[in-house]
Amino acid sequence: MNVKSKKSILVKAVIKILKPLIKVLIRNEVSHSEFSVLAKQAYVETAYEHFSISGKKTTYSRVAVLTGLNRKEIVALVKNKEKSDYDVLKGKPNRAIRVVNGWRTDSEFLNKNNEADVLPIHGEHGSFSALVARYSGDITLGAVIDEFERIGLVFKPDKQSIKLITEGYIPKENELEKIKIMSICVADLLASAVHNQEENTNDNLRFQRQVVYQEVPKHIVKDFKKYSDQKSLFLLRDYNHWLEKKINQSILKPDTATSRVGVGIYYFEEHNKKIEEHNKKKELKQ
Repeated sequence: MNVKSKKSILVKAVIKILKPLIKVLIRNEVSHSEFSVLAKQAYVETAYEHFSISGKKTTYSRVAVLTGLNRKEIVALVKNKEKSDYDVLKGKPNRAIRVVNGWRTDSEFLNKNNEADVLPIHGEHGSFSALVARYSGDITLGAVIDEFERIGLVFKPDKQSIKLITEGYIPKENELEKIKIMSICVADLLASAVHNQEENTNDNLRFQRQVVYQEVPKHIVKDFKKYSDQKSLFLLRDYNHWLEKKINQSILKPDTATSRVGVGIYYFEEHNKKIEEHNKKKELKQ
Protein backbone atom coordinates (compact mmCIF):
# COMPACT_ATOMS: atom_id res chain seq x y z
CA MET A 1 0.00 0.00 0.00
CA ASN A 2 1.46 3.37 -0.99
CA VAL A 3 1.71 6.34 1.38
CA LYS A 4 -1.11 8.25 -0.34
CA SER A 5 -3.58 5.37 -0.02
CA LYS A 6 -2.60 4.77 3.61
CA LYS A 7 -3.13 8.44 4.47
CA SER A 8 -6.51 8.44 2.73
CA ILE A 9 -7.67 5.50 4.86
CA LEU A 10 -6.22 7.13 7.98
CA VAL A 11 -8.03 10.42 7.30
CA LYS A 12 -11.38 8.62 7.00
CA ALA A 13 -10.65 6.66 10.18
CA VAL A 14 -9.76 9.82 12.13
CA ILE A 15 -12.98 11.56 11.08
CA LYS A 16 -15.02 8.49 12.07
CA ILE A 17 -13.31 8.35 15.46
CA LEU A 18 -13.67 12.10 16.08
CA LYS A 19 -17.38 12.47 15.25
CA PRO A 20 -18.75 11.04 18.54
CA LEU A 21 -16.20 13.11 20.47
CA ILE A 22 -17.08 16.30 18.56
CA LYS A 23 -20.73 15.67 19.41
CA VAL A 24 -19.84 15.74 23.12
CA LEU A 25 -17.67 18.84 22.68
CA ILE A 26 -20.35 20.82 20.83
CA ARG A 27 -22.96 19.84 23.42
CA ASN A 28 -20.64 21.15 26.13
CA GLU A 29 -19.82 24.37 24.24
CA VAL A 30 -16.19 23.50 23.47
CA SER A 31 -15.28 25.40 20.30
CA HIS A 32 -13.05 24.31 17.43
CA SER A 33 -10.32 26.71 18.58
CA GLU A 34 -10.39 25.25 22.10
CA PHE A 35 -10.26 21.72 20.69
CA SER A 36 -7.34 22.76 18.50
CA VAL A 37 -5.35 23.74 21.61
CA LEU A 38 -6.16 20.35 23.21
CA ALA A 39 -5.05 18.55 20.03
CA LYS A 40 -1.74 20.42 20.09
CA GLN A 41 -1.30 19.51 23.76
CA ALA A 42 -1.94 15.85 22.95
CA TYR A 43 0.58 15.96 20.08
CA VAL A 44 3.29 17.37 22.35
CA GLU A 45 2.66 14.91 25.19
CA THR A 46 2.59 11.94 22.80
CA ALA A 47 5.87 13.01 21.22
CA TYR A 48 7.52 13.13 24.65
CA GLU A 49 5.95 9.90 25.93
CA HIS A 50 6.30 7.62 22.89
CA PHE A 51 8.88 9.04 20.48
CA SER A 52 11.84 9.84 22.69
CA ILE A 53 15.25 8.37 21.80
CA SER A 54 16.77 6.14 24.46
CA GLY A 55 19.68 7.85 26.23
CA LYS A 56 18.95 11.25 24.74
CA LYS A 57 17.00 14.20 26.11
CA THR A 58 13.93 15.05 24.03
CA THR A 59 14.41 18.65 22.96
CA TYR A 60 11.86 21.22 21.86
CA SER A 61 13.42 21.04 18.39
CA ARG A 62 12.83 17.28 18.12
CA VAL A 63 9.21 17.68 19.25
CA ALA A 64 8.82 20.42 16.65
CA VAL A 65 10.06 18.06 13.92
CA LEU A 66 7.70 15.27 15.07
CA THR A 67 4.57 17.40 15.48
CA GLY A 68 4.91 20.24 12.99
CA LEU A 69 4.45 22.80 15.78
CA ASN A 70 6.93 25.61 16.29
CA ARG A 71 9.24 25.75 19.32
CA LYS A 72 7.41 28.71 20.85
CA GLU A 73 4.10 26.81 20.85
CA ILE A 74 5.78 23.72 22.32
CA VAL A 75 7.38 25.65 25.19
CA ALA A 76 4.00 27.21 26.06
CA LEU A 77 2.22 23.84 25.89
CA VAL A 78 4.80 22.13 28.10
CA LYS A 79 4.41 24.87 30.72
CA ASN A 80 0.64 24.63 30.41
CA LYS A 81 0.81 20.88 31.11
CA GLU A 82 2.80 21.53 34.30
CA LYS A 83 0.16 23.85 35.75
CA SER A 84 -3.04 22.32 34.30
CA ASP A 85 -5.30 19.82 35.96
CA TYR A 86 -7.05 18.37 32.90
CA ASP A 87 -5.15 15.08 33.22
CA VAL A 88 -7.23 14.12 36.26
CA LEU A 89 -9.33 12.21 33.72
CA LYS A 90 -6.52 9.66 33.60
CA GLY A 91 -6.83 9.03 37.33
CA LYS A 92 -8.30 6.23 39.33
CA PRO A 93 -12.06 5.57 39.40
CA ASN A 94 -13.87 7.74 41.95
CA ARG A 95 -14.92 6.52 45.35
CA ALA A 96 -18.48 5.69 44.32
CA ILE A 97 -17.14 3.32 41.65
CA ARG A 98 -14.85 1.70 44.21
CA VAL A 99 -17.79 1.08 46.56
CA VAL A 100 -19.88 -0.49 43.75
CA ASN A 101 -16.97 -2.66 42.58
CA GLY A 102 -16.35 -3.79 46.15
CA TRP A 103 -20.03 -4.67 46.57
CA ARG A 104 -19.93 -6.77 43.40
CA THR A 105 -16.58 -8.52 43.94
CA ASP A 106 -15.66 -8.69 47.64
CA SER A 107 -16.79 -12.07 49.01
CA GLU A 108 -17.82 -10.46 52.31
CA PHE A 109 -20.64 -8.62 50.53
CA LEU A 110 -21.80 -11.35 48.09
CA ASN A 111 -24.64 -13.85 48.41
CA LYS A 112 -24.37 -17.60 47.76
CA ASN A 113 -24.73 -16.95 44.00
CA ASN A 114 -21.71 -14.60 44.06
CA GLU A 115 -23.97 -11.61 43.42
CA ALA A 116 -24.13 -8.32 45.35
CA ASP A 117 -26.06 -9.19 48.50
CA VAL A 118 -28.82 -7.20 50.18
CA LEU A 119 -26.87 -5.66 53.05
CA PRO A 120 -27.83 -4.51 56.52
CA ILE A 121 -26.98 -0.82 56.70
CA HIS A 122 -25.17 -1.07 60.04
CA GLY A 123 -22.84 -3.70 61.45
CA GLU A 124 -19.16 -4.48 61.81
CA HIS A 125 -19.07 -7.28 59.20
CA GLY A 126 -20.93 -7.80 55.90
CA SER A 127 -22.84 -4.53 56.20
CA PHE A 128 -23.12 -1.47 53.98
CA SER A 129 -21.29 0.60 56.60
CA ALA A 130 -18.41 -1.92 56.50
CA LEU A 131 -18.40 -1.75 52.69
CA VAL A 132 -18.28 2.06 52.69
CA ALA A 133 -15.54 2.11 55.33
CA ARG A 134 -13.42 -0.27 53.25
CA TYR A 135 -13.83 1.31 49.81
CA SER A 136 -14.90 4.96 50.07
CA GLY A 137 -11.95 6.49 51.89
CA ASP A 138 -13.17 9.17 54.27
CA ILE A 139 -16.66 9.70 52.75
CA THR A 140 -19.39 9.22 55.36
CA LEU A 141 -21.99 6.48 55.23
CA GLY A 142 -24.86 8.98 54.97
CA ALA A 143 -23.23 10.84 52.06
CA VAL A 144 -22.74 7.61 50.09
CA ILE A 145 -26.34 6.50 50.67
CA ASP A 146 -27.68 9.92 49.64
CA GLU A 147 -25.62 9.90 46.42
CA PHE A 148 -26.56 6.30 45.52
CA GLU A 149 -30.26 6.99 46.10
CA ARG A 150 -30.07 10.23 44.10
CA ILE A 151 -28.73 8.48 41.00
CA GLY A 152 -31.02 5.44 41.35
CA LEU A 153 -28.24 2.98 42.19
CA VAL A 154 -29.87 1.44 45.28
CA PHE A 155 -33.15 1.13 47.10
CA LYS A 156 -34.04 0.22 50.69
CA PRO A 157 -36.33 -2.83 51.07
CA ASP A 158 -36.78 -1.58 54.65
CA LYS A 159 -35.20 0.94 57.00
CA GLN A 160 -32.44 -1.43 58.07
CA SER A 161 -31.15 -2.77 54.71
CA ILE A 162 -30.04 -1.64 51.28
CA LYS A 163 -29.94 -3.33 47.84
CA LEU A 164 -27.89 -2.66 44.71
CA ILE A 165 -30.30 -2.40 41.75
CA THR A 166 -27.90 -1.67 38.90
CA GLU A 167 -24.63 -3.36 38.00
CA GLY A 168 -22.43 -0.35 37.37
CA TYR A 169 -21.93 3.23 38.43
CA ILE A 170 -22.96 5.45 35.53
CA PRO A 171 -24.12 8.81 36.93
CA LYS A 172 -27.51 9.81 35.54
CA GLU A 173 -27.18 13.54 36.10
CA ASN A 174 -23.49 14.27 36.69
CA GLU A 175 -22.32 15.12 33.17
CA LEU A 176 -18.70 15.64 34.22
CA GLU A 177 -18.54 12.21 35.82
CA LYS A 178 -19.98 10.66 32.65
CA ILE A 179 -17.30 12.41 30.59
CA LYS A 180 -14.59 11.11 32.92
CA ILE A 181 -15.82 7.52 32.55
CA MET A 182 -16.12 7.97 28.78
CA SER A 183 -12.53 9.23 28.53
CA ILE A 184 -11.14 6.24 30.43
CA CYS A 185 -13.10 3.65 28.41
CA VAL A 186 -12.40 5.18 24.99
CA ALA A 187 -8.71 5.75 25.77
CA ASP A 188 -8.32 2.12 26.86
CA LEU A 189 -10.02 0.82 23.70
CA LEU A 190 -7.93 2.99 21.39
CA ALA A 191 -4.72 2.12 23.24
CA SER A 192 -5.37 -1.60 22.68
CA ALA A 193 -6.25 -1.04 19.01
CA VAL A 194 -3.05 0.96 18.45
CA HIS A 195 -1.02 -1.68 20.30
CA ASN A 196 -2.40 -4.37 17.97
CA GLN A 197 -1.58 -2.27 14.93
CA GLU A 198 2.03 -1.84 16.04
CA GLU A 199 2.60 -5.37 17.38
CA ASN A 200 4.41 -7.80 15.08
CA THR A 201 3.90 -11.05 17.00
CA ASN A 202 0.58 -12.81 17.59
CA ASP A 203 1.63 -13.84 21.11
CA ASN A 204 1.44 -10.26 22.41
CA LEU A 205 -1.77 -9.13 20.68
CA ARG A 206 -4.58 -7.86 22.92
CA PHE A 207 -8.06 -9.33 22.51
CA GLN A 208 -10.14 -7.09 20.23
CA ARG A 209 -13.19 -8.60 18.55
CA GLN A 210 -16.71 -7.64 17.48
CA VAL A 211 -19.91 -9.47 16.58
CA VAL A 212 -21.75 -7.43 13.93
CA TYR A 213 -24.92 -8.15 11.97
CA GLN A 214 -26.45 -5.81 9.39
CA GLU A 215 -30.17 -5.09 8.88
CA VAL A 216 -31.40 -6.67 12.11
CA PRO A 217 -35.20 -6.26 12.64
CA LYS A 218 -36.17 -3.86 15.42
CA HIS A 219 -37.83 -6.49 17.66
CA ILE A 220 -34.68 -8.65 17.56
CA VAL A 221 -32.50 -5.61 18.38
CA LYS A 222 -34.45 -5.10 21.61
CA ASP A 223 -34.12 -8.77 22.59
CA PHE A 224 -30.42 -8.88 21.70
CA LYS A 225 -29.66 -5.82 23.80
CA LYS A 226 -31.24 -7.49 26.82
CA TYR A 227 -29.48 -10.79 26.10
CA SER A 228 -26.07 -9.15 25.54
CA ASP A 229 -26.44 -7.10 28.76
CA GLN A 230 -27.00 -10.28 30.77
CA LYS A 231 -24.14 -12.21 29.14
CA SER A 232 -21.72 -9.29 29.40
CA LEU A 233 -22.45 -8.70 33.08
CA PHE A 234 -21.92 -12.41 33.79
CA LEU A 235 -18.55 -12.35 32.03
CA LEU A 236 -17.41 -9.14 33.78
CA ARG A 237 -18.38 -10.61 37.15
CA ASP A 238 -16.32 -13.69 36.34
CA TYR A 239 -13.29 -11.53 35.48
CA ASN A 240 -13.75 -9.59 38.72
CA HIS A 241 -13.90 -12.71 40.86
CA TRP A 242 -10.89 -14.27 39.13
CA LEU A 243 -8.71 -11.18 39.56
CA GLU A 244 -9.78 -10.61 43.15
CA LYS A 245 -9.00 -14.23 44.06
CA LYS A 246 -5.58 -14.16 42.36
CA ILE A 247 -4.60 -10.81 43.90
CA ASN A 248 -5.70 -11.87 47.39
CA GLN A 249 -3.63 -15.07 47.06
CA SER A 250 -0.52 -13.18 45.95
CA ILE A 251 2.09 -11.80 48.31
CA LEU A 252 3.22 -8.46 46.88
CA LYS A 253 6.55 -7.01 47.98
CA PRO A 254 7.01 -3.20 47.99
CA ASP A 255 9.17 -3.39 44.84
CA THR A 256 6.87 -5.78 42.92
CA ALA A 257 6.19 -4.58 39.38
CA THR A 258 2.47 -4.01 38.78
CA SER A 259 0.21 -3.13 35.85
CA ARG A 260 -3.29 -1.77 35.33
CA VAL A 261 -5.28 -4.47 33.50
CA GLY A 262 -8.90 -5.02 32.56
CA VAL A 263 -11.44 -5.92 29.91
CA GLY A 264 -14.13 -3.60 28.56
CA ILE A 265 -17.35 -4.70 26.86
CA TYR A 266 -19.63 -2.32 24.99
CA TYR A 267 -22.91 -2.57 23.08
CA PHE A 268 -23.46 -0.53 19.93
CA GLU A 269 -26.48 0.15 17.74
CA GLU A 270 -26.69 2.14 14.52
CA HIS A 271 -30.01 2.75 12.80
CA ASN A 272 -30.42 2.03 9.10
CA LYS A 273 -30.78 5.58 7.75
CA LYS A 274 -31.92 4.45 4.30
CA ILE A 275 -34.84 2.52 5.78
CA GLU A 276 -35.77 5.46 8.06
CA GLU A 277 -35.73 7.90 5.12
CA HIS A 278 -37.80 5.51 3.02
CA ASN A 279 -40.41 5.16 5.80
CA LYS A 280 -40.60 8.95 6.25
CA LYS A 281 -41.24 9.44 2.53
CA LYS A 282 -43.88 6.71 2.65
CA GLU A 283 -45.63 8.46 5.56
CA LEU A 284 -45.62 11.80 3.72
CA LYS A 285 -47.24 10.26 0.64
CA GLN A 286 -50.00 8.77 2.77
